[in-house]
Amino acid sequence: MRSLPAPRSAAAPGRGVDQLWEVSVAPGGEGPYVPGASAALGPELLRRVVGFVVAGLPDARFLWYEDGRWARCALERRPGAQAQVAVVLSPLDGPPGGLTAREIDIVSLVALGLSNREISSRLGTSIRTVTTQVERLLKKLGQDSRAGAGALAVDRDLIRLPIPGGAEQKPDADGTNGTDSIRVLDIERHSGGAAAAGLRATARAHRPSRPRRRETLRIATIAVGGAFAADGRETAQGAALAASDVNTLRSDLGRAVEHVTVHIDPLDDASVRAGLAALEAADPDAITSSYASALSPAVFEFAADFGRAFLHTNTWTRSVAAVRADPGRYGHVFQTCPSEPTYQAALLSFLGGCPSRGDRRHRLAVVELDGYGCAVTDDTFETRVAAVGWEVTSTHRVGLTVDRVDDLVADALADRPDVVVLSHLSVETAAELQNAITRHHPGQLTYHIYTPSVPGFARRIAHDPGGQVIWSTVTGRPDDPLGRRFTEAYARAYGSAPGRSQASAAYDQVRMVHAAHAITGSFSPAAIGGHLRESAYRGVNGTYLFADAGQAVTGYPYDSVDQSLSQPTLTYRLSGAGQEILSVTPGP
Repeated sequence: MRSLPAPRSAAAPGRGVDQLWEVSVAPGGEGPYVPGASAALGPELLRRVVGFVVAGLPDARFLWYEDGRWARCALERRPGAQAQVAVVLSPLDGPPGGLTAREIDIVSLVALGLSNREISSRLGTSIRTVTTQVERLLKKLGQDSRAGAGALAVDRDLIRLPIPGGAEQKPDADGTNGTDSIRVLDIERHSGGAAAAGLRATARAHRPSRPRRRETLRIATIAVGGAFAADGRETAQGAALAASDVNTLRSDLGRAVEHVTVHIDPLDDASVRAGLAALEAADPDAITSSYASALSPAVFEFAADFGRAFLHTNTWTRSVAAVRADPGRYGHVFQTCPSEPTYQAALLSFLGGCPSRGDRRHRLAVVELDGYGCAVTDDTFETRVAAVGWEVTSTHRVGLTVDRVDDLVADALADRPDVVVLSHLSVETAAELQNAITRHHPGQLTYHIYTPSVPGFARRIAHDPGGQVIWSTVTGRPDDPLGRRFTEAYARAYGSAPGRSQASAAYDQVRMVHAAHAITGSFSPAAIGGHLRESAYRGVNGTYLFADAGQAVTGYPYDSVDQSLSQPTLTYRLSGAGQEILSVTPGP
């Protein structure tokens, strides 16, 4: 077996830098695919990787041509129960060997054993033209025969995929295919067969350890922008405060932290692309984030491809499921808060604490963002609500923005619910819904998920003296000594108090990564990730322990009965006078 070349650290003249990918091939799914906008391997090339596995080849090399771009491609099987293939792409500035693109096509078809007539049919040219081109090609290659040209193409890796017209071969007189020994053709034949149809290929960029040329630990923070800019500001400032605190104490705690903030509007594709490019260029040792990866799948997939520790507060259960299902790809992704089922558990606890009406069940209406990690309803929700003496009168699932807010609120209030649940990530939308409810039904009790944690929410709503705004968060800042100390430090640094969730969560993320580095003494993602998995860290928002296979923090008391190894799920009351924590398991 020929060893694959190591990726070059600098490009050769007229060529790009080699790209090394690890591809896993396993049964399931709908065939080859690339999970992630940052991946350079397209589905057509992945289909050939599947064909390579089905053909049972140990290694192969060929030219790859797609969308006007040329590259040399080398495949090599890795040992293991699951089919693992190393893929090296070496970009070229054009066809190699002094040949033209048409000559590469012809030599590939000659190696396939096709006649001039058959080649002309595939390429859409006359037989005379093909005859002239073959003769010219033989002279260029210094060969006297078509067989010699085909053998030389195999030896110099000049056969290109996809083969024009496919790899169906003409049997020889003895009934066999004279080119059966050409591995590249086996790849092409098997890539479209029945065996390949049931296989799924997953690509992950391989990032070799870089030479250490700096003495700082570089941590990048993704700050969400656009409609979520208020939360992004909290995230950026909390993370920056953590870096400042670490650097003040660095004589005792090891290397300084070099903090980089990248602003991404997760709803703007151009902003996402620019932000991810900035992250790539910054080359951080770890990335911290709030919920950008829930709003933009490209961010989550970038984190998987990038291969460094990625800490986020995206509560979407799909994120945890992805880590649990594919630890090889997502093993360095850590969710630093509980998931959305905890929102439901906290709501049910609140509802169960309401005094009985006696004459009828309490009524509940729900308005929630469809997807993105803040759902309180599921298939079991109505049954669970009934178990605590309530009934759901209506459920309204909305997008990130809501048209005709007053009509929506009127529908939600039509059956006179005792509580209206509002679950939304956008401060603007959540405040708009709250104000519409106050207009339509003063005195209405509302229960929000998360959004009132952002300071701008309280300024945007009309506070109703006769009503109550209750809200819950799965990661929040308690009013204990650590929480008060953080609040005072944040206010000194930025001139105003922090919100109740993301600022302190971002602070904890940076301190956690630095602690992992300081204890292991390593910049290696494997070392930092290993320490995060094996250790508990006590931060402002509670205790971070990634013991579950999904690598998400558990919440007390709904996910864990051990308060010392989890984060408290807090419920607050918001009024014009400020915020107050009701309790971990509150009733009204």
